[in-house]
Amino acid sequence: MTAQFSNTIIYDGEFYDLIGIEGPELFHPSEYGMIPEMLHTACYAGFYCTFELTEDALKLRGLTLRDKNSNYVKIGDVEPMKDEYQASYENLDVTIPFSGQIRLAKDFIDELYVHMGFQAPSSYQTVFDVNIENGRIHDVIDRSKEMEELRKGPPEIKRTSSIANFVRRAFSLKMEKE
Repeated sequence: MTAQFSNTIIYDGEFYDLIGIEGPELFHPSEYGMIPEMLHTACYAGFYCTFELTEDALKLRGLTLRDKNSNYVKIGDVEPMKDEYQASYENLDVTIPFSGQIRLAKDFIDELYVHMGFQAPSSYQTVFDVNIENGRIHDVIDRSKEMEELRKGPPEIKRTSSIANFVRRAFSLKMEKE
């Protein structure tokens, strides 16, 4: 198993990993008729995005994907930059009318790297939960101190009913309390 690429969110001029989401998916290439397939073992989804979050809007700014049929279409005014196995889109300006909560993180602690799925919130020094309504920030909760406290305690061994459930959770962005 391989650690997965995170989507990126630019917030307050800083780059964050998107490490959790409650609500609908922010974006999927199928909205434009594209069918993603695995890009490589670090991107089972077949695509990854860069978003920008401001007080006024959540925007898709970049996209890299591998389409099952090499069907790379124009998004807005942006043509894809194609190479042999994938295409990239830069300078996108697609408004995302998302309502829900996202978890942003930066300042990853290398010693806590896990070589499977997405990294745990406690593996980052800076963690924010952002509540969004119709693409606009409603409120921001700084969870950095909570993650620091989790790192201070002894590692908790969570028993799972099966290895399959453990793996499923590792590859999910569903926001669960650690």
